[in-house]
Amino acid sequence: MEAFRGRGKIIGRAAAALSAALLTTVFLLLAFAFLLLKLQPDAGKTEIGIMVIYVLSCFVGGWYCGRKADRRKFLWGLLIGMLYFLVLLAVSGMGERAFQPEMTRTAAALVLCACGGTLGGMLA
Repeated sequence: MEAFRGRGKIIGRAAAALSAALLTTVFLLLAFAFLLLKLQPDAGKTEIGIMVIYVLSCFVGGWYCGRKADRRKFLWGLLIGMLYFLVLLAVSGMGERAFQPEMTRTAAALVLCACGGTLGGMLA
């Protein structure tokens, strides 16, 4: 019975960290949308801004999960970064009927999410 309580605790921590990352994304995207409205930058700067938001959100989620973990904090951060990427991929796929992600951008987002979460976990 103890093993099940431990797993539930781990899943709860991961869910809370993922929620923190997603809430951070929402707030940062709202602020970024306001900046886009006022500054009207080109598409390249917009894409860089979105990637920075991914990294910061994964960092927050990895940091939160790392604070709750006893050991191997960087692995927990990596897990949160990967889960964040999967949620991001799923949400992106819901928007279009013929969803065909561009491999270079998708791979870059995967690496950035994993690195952001890992860094957050290491610094926790």
